Amino acid sequence: MANGPENPKPSHIPAVAPPPRTLNVQKFAESRAAELDSLHSIISTRLNHDFRIRRDKRRRTTGHRASTKNHGRPKRRKLGVLPEDEEIQTPKKVARRTRRRIEFRSNPSSGFCTAGDGTKRLRTHLWHAKRFTMVKRWGFYLPLGLHGRGRGSRAALKWFKYGALVHDASYCLPIQVEGPEDSILAVLRMVFSPSPYVPSTTPEKLSNQVAHGVCYGKAMLYHIEAPVSNLISPVIYMWQPFLRDSDHVNAEKDGVSNSSGSTHKDECSSPIRKLWIWIHAAAFDEGFGVIDNACQKQMHECGVYVRCFTLEGQIARLEVMGSKAIKMIKKILHPVCQSCSRADNSLFNQSSLTPCSNSQVQKSVLLCHAEKLPSHAILSLTVHDPRDLPSCRTEVTDNELSTSLESYLQGEDSLWSRPETNGIFLSDSISLWDCSNNLNPPVPESIICKEKHDRRLKDFYLEPSSHAGAATEVKDGPSQTCPILILKHADYGSFCMGWSIILPLSWVRTFWTLLVSHGCHAIGLRERRWVASNSGLPSFPFDFPDCKAYTSFMADEAAALDTASDLRPLAVRPSRVPIPSPWNCIVSTVLKGPNILRGSLTMDAQTSSGIIPENSILNVDSKDEASLPECQAAVVFPGFIARTSKVLDWYLEKIGCRNFLSLPDIQIAENNTLDWVKISANVMHADSKLCFVRVMLHAYKKGVFEDGAIVCAPNLTDISRWTSRSEGEEDLEELQVPQSFVRSCFTEQNSGKWELQDCEDSLALQTFRWPIGFVTTGFVRGSSKPVAEAFCEARLLAMLRGQQSCHNTQTADAKIFVFVRNTRSTAYRRALATIVLEQQNDDLEFL
Repeated sequence: MANGPENPKPSHIPAVAPPPRTLNVQKFAESRAAELDSLHSIISTRLNHDFRIRRDKRRRTTGHRASTKNHGRPKRRKLGVLPEDEEIQTPKKVARRTRRRIEFRSNPSSGFCTAGDGTKRLRTHLWHAKRFTMVKRWGFYLPLGLHGRGRGSRAALKWFKYGALVHDASYCLPIQVEGPEDSILAVLRMVFSPSPYVPSTTPEKLSNQVAHGVCYGKAMLYHIEAPVSNLISPVIYMWQPFLRDSDHVNAEKDGVSNSSGSTHKDECSSPIRKLWIWIHAAAFDEGFGVIDNACQKQMHECGVYVRCFTLEGQIARLEVMGSKAIKMIKKILHPVCQSCSRADNSLFNQSSLTPCSNSQVQKSVLLCHAEKLPSHAILSLTVHDPRDLPSCRTEVTDNELSTSLESYLQGEDSLWSRPETNGIFLSDSISLWDCSNNLNPPVPESIICKEKHDRRLKDFYLEPSSHAGAATEVKDGPSQTCPILILKHADYGSFCMGWSIILPLSWVRTFWTLLVSHGCHAIGLRERRWVASNSGLPSFPFDFPDCKAYTSFMADEAAALDTASDLRPLAVRPSRVPIPSPWNCIVSTVLKGPNILRGSLTMDAQTSSGIIPENSILNVDSKDEASLPECQAAVVFPGFIARTSKVLDWYLEKIGCRNFLSLPDIQIAENNTLDWVKISANVMHADSKLCFVRVMLHAYKKGVFEDGAIVCAPNLTDISRWTSRSEGEEDLEELQVPQSFVRSCFTEQNSGKWELQDCEDSLALQTFRWPIGFVTTGFVRGSSKPVAEAFCEARLLAMLRGQQSCHNTQTADAKIFVFVRNTRSTAYRRALATIVLEQQNDDLEFL
């Protein structure tokens, strides 16, 4: 038998045809009709031609077909659909759940959605309502915080220190003022403190930047011609940059000053400007009324029309805070390519930068180095829809341009040092400033999802859906991009406190979802206050006791606590405490004068002089003066709060003791030989108004300070024990008042006013210490360095400082020893108080 070849050639196998590009189901079924009929006959034979499901195997698959006769309940019908045998008589009312679902999914270009009682809802209301405890405040449904009893502060502070937090601040509403620049400045000087663009109150460099719109300013809004008693709220304001360079040039030729507030020739020479004033929702109605009245007053006096209107429901604000806040912002912001305008070219003509064909690319480079922007800087951008895929975004790869722009972010030759030249390039956003034209909302989420689905089908070599054309048409519209303004907050410590993103209201939900999905932790009002307190910043309205918004808020809190207390049994019902704090009780301490520094005193002891002046602060509570409109705020808060060093110096100079309260440039050791007790007696009644300053309280070794705690003045015996005794003996004993005195210390009058009561117990008289202030924000539990914010009377603090300096108990950093007692506690905790105005020139920063 012959052997075959050693390496036989393999037989040729024909290649299998690839599957068809598309599959026609109808033709496929026709070609397999015989096979399907054979399969159906086999199954029919096995089931004896009975295709019904066994009753014991049914799992309510036909329960919706049951009639009333069988199950005793009406037949279930689809919403809004009637049976065919019934005639349509009246339209079926849509269920409330369906109506709310449609309302929440809608995204109109302007306006807040409202509930049945008129309460407004944020655009992120549905997202927050599923995860947060919601409260009704200031005309909005706002997120209070995560569910629970208010815990979780340690986690929030950790996110702030090592991550990023995001807060929907759309309840802060803007007011737009239009008119000649000089007329607007005149209006601001009526209601703002400190007055804008005055060299004595504002640094010249910062005022120039604010005037040209590259930075925003902060001020306190007061009633007209009442800058020391009737505070409304803190505000931030920003100018729109000059539309043309010639506007600024002509203004300078005509003698108009845009930054220093000097005189000018006539009103016609002043350029037309626009100004935004952001006010918290708690004081928006009151603030808008005051600004509108100031505009009308300016028009009556000078005959120049200044327009004032609200932008509620048109633009919104998102706040991103934390060490990684700008990192999260960079992930979702991608500027759009646009042609460079004439104003942008002028930027490079006066610098060594190379002209670029795209101004947005230059701004994207600025965004990459945003950490180096100055405090309160404003940067305008036009960005892509953050939901777009990366292929649609503009990536900056010009390292040379990045290096060149980086050198112009800081220093004397930075872009912000020439605001008159670079104002339009840095912060102009005509679309936002003309938002009354109703900016287009973003592309609906359904269109974005369909487009993503079509892209996935394309990856599998399948034909796209029939909605691809509609998606392309919508994507080609102007709603694919969004104009925004980025505001940098002040720098505290090693990183920026946060950033604000101003954008159209219809775009809030889009940016919110992307920020949360990229790692930002959402917070509510409670967590936002924790962050502010831990950073040493006041939070409105909680830390502004001299405004109407604070009084209204505390009244609501007191009513809620009383309602909750009434629901508890008498045996476990807590004792009533004054809410808000009885600030009028500080009047009694001031009248005592230096006697509070001595040993035990009776509550009814007279002052050293024995005479109460006619213009005493007690006259503020008289019936004749309390009825006046300008004294209504003083009845609730007897005095004013000094928030700038200039106001504090003015007050100390007015009472005739400029060096009474030592400022940073005054050495305390030089005054050790003075009799501060004797000097205090001459100063206590020098003025009829009380002056409060904000202080930071740190616990001395132990203690927790709560909201509403009483700040008290130690006497000479306490100071000697504080400094002379050893640490071991000092911790054995602590000053305490009887439990009976805690309940009777403050009593509520028929008018609803709380007053300080006299002590009848001898032990209470020995342990009683006079109040000099109250804590507005207590310790944040979980903080590594807890600090409480309080407001104390300036003269009483100065008296304590002088007394303690005479006994050589003053610390190196000029802290003051005080006592702090919680409202329901018997123990006086020792604390160190630091006056804020001694650490900085003003106290205008807030969160």
